[in-house]
Amino acid sequence: MKMKRIARLVSVAPRGFSLIEILLVVGIMAFIAVMVAGNVVGQSEGAKIKNAATGVRLLATKAQTFYMDTGAVPTKLEELISKPANAANWRGPYISESQSKDPWNNPYVLKAPGEHGPIDVISFGADKQAGGTGDAADIGNWQ
Repeated sequence: MKMKRIARLVSVAPRGFSLIEILLVVGIMAFIAVMVAGNVVGQSEGAKIKNAATGVRLLATKAQTFYMDTGAVPTKLEELISKPANAANWRGPYISESQSKDPWNNPYVLKAPGEHGPIDVISFGADKQAGGTGDAADIGNWQ
């Protein structure tokens, strides 16, 4: 009697997943991945724009600090990184090399005198050229 019960227990094979169940789970996972990827990609560009806006404000502040220290307006970003030959009372570096580039890895543009104030700092945005709209719009410290 015990032999029959043991044989019966051994002969019962464990049930696996059916093909339909596996396809359903894979489909749900793919749907979730598409939704997450869509949100992440869209937010990535927005984060770069916010980062660039912060960067232009930071550089404008550092350029004003340069002016207060030296009595001269910087004419290019390099003057904020390394001491110009004719700068008295230079207390830099005011920015690092990495801070001189926008999130799209292009150098910020410094204009002195600026069109919107004594110093304009500009990032040309995703299209890397002057002008543009949306994600490609220019970002300036006056905005």
